[in-house]
Amino acid sequence: MKINNKSHSKLSFRLGVVASVFAALLATSLAAVHAETTPVLGQRCENEGSNTGISSTSLICVKDKAGKLVWARVKVNSSGGQPQPAIRVSGGTIEFHHWRGEDQAYFDKIISQFQAANPGTTVKQVILDSTSYANLAYSKISTNPKAAIFATMRGAQFKQFYDGGLLRDLSSERFVTNNIVKSALTPGIVDGKIYGAPYQALFNNPLYNADMFAKKGWKVPTNFTQVLAFCKTAKAAGVIPFAWPAATRGNGGQIFNSFLMNSAPDIATLTKNIADLEAGTTDLTSTWFKGIATKYQQMGDAGCFPPNVSGYNDTVAPSDFALGKAAIYPCGTFCMAAVTKVNPDMAGKMKMMGLILTDDKPIYEGITNNTFILSVNAKASTKDQQVARAFMSYLLQPSVAQYYGVASSQHTSVVNADYSANVDLLNTSDIMGKKLLLAPRFLFLLPQAKVRDVVEDALIAAATGSNLTTMLADKSKIIKQNLGK
Repeated sequence: MKINNKSHSKLSFRLGVVASVFAALLATSLAAVHAETTPVLGQRCENEGSNTGISSTSLICVKDKAGKLVWARVKVNSSGGQPQPAIRVSGGTIEFHHWRGEDQAYFDKIISQFQAANPGTTVKQVILDSTSYANLAYSKISTNPKAAIFATMRGAQFKQFYDGGLLRDLSSERFVTNNIVKSALTPGIVDGKIYGAPYQALFNNPLYNADMFAKKGWKVPTNFTQVLAFCKTAKAAGVIPFAWPAATRGNGGQIFNSFLMNSAPDIATLTKNIADLEAGTTDLTSTWFKGIATKYQQMGDAGCFPPNVSGYNDTVAPSDFALGKAAIYPCGTFCMAAVTKVNPDMAGKMKMMGLILTDDKPIYEGITNNTFILSVNAKASTKDQQVARAFMSYLLQPSVAQYYGVASSQHTSVVNADYSANVDLLNTSDIMGKKLLLAPRFLFLLPQAKVRDVVEDALIAAATGSNLTTMLADKSKIIKQNLGK
């Protein structure tokens, strides 16, 4: 398959990765449908917008042609149809490349079941850590046609694979259009065509120890002044306020999403600010960016972070949080499994907060993301692409996605996945009812080392007390050098 890259622009990617809110259907469960009678298709309802979930059989209260409120079918996917069954295939050996080493055992089980259902097929996992995958995956996969199915990260990496012609057009695949929540498909779409199926529905917001907060009588901070006050209170109690793993770039950078979230008056301005940084038309000494860096510095000064935070990594951070040494772990839903692995007793004690770093009325209250974007290698052989399509269709089965979600403590983008068997997924689902921004950290589209890594290094330096004026000027010079300016 050849992709016409001439028609592609950075703008189309930036627009494609911006979304403000999960649809209301993600925010309401059957239990939240007030005191009305059990919803029945076509019957009268009372509260417009109320709905019964994200199942393909869910209902939503809308006005009919006569203006009456009635229960109608929610269109959770692109087609409005039922989820499609998996494709069958016979024979063939392919590789599945990704970065989720912590999920290897779960994927092993899924692969074993897929191979049993498709005799003669073999799927081999090839896994790198997230940092190595961000830097090396393209070079490895582009020269290896046996890497017939792979995951990409939203933003710069997905763009890199698209520009390289490695993404097969999946627009006509009903196992994608029927089986994925419509709003979750956005990061895999370019110019109206689907090139990837985001498997994970993430919430990149801090986890907090709800049990600790209750016992100590602490309230979850809801603005920047309260955040700083909480840090002082927690530190005085001998507790690390935020177990921020600044030394591990992948998870350490998740907190950046929250700082970006309300840093501009609207998403268009935020998008332009980031684009200007990558174009070299502005730098880190701008009023906008210095304002973000100043808040990192204020949190550092308030004792929000561990001592020597620049060396504090995501091995120590989840451990400190799991063992009650820290009150908040600013990572995301995808970090819950690491916490319960250290201390199984933390199951059911974690909740999620939106880190609001303004005292004004916030535009957004939290961060969401759809990533681990599954794609078929357009340069693989026809046979291997068939096997890859079949395996992807299997991964996108509601029952398989449900197993993966419950086992890994990770929400997925697949319709009809029931998380009732995982208390941590249920406890963090209330963030879905907030006004959410699609993770703006991934609006950076150039290779990470050129701009985004330097930006995040600057913010770590700000949190550790560096002189902002000098440090931001120095980091700006590095970015200009990286951009050839």
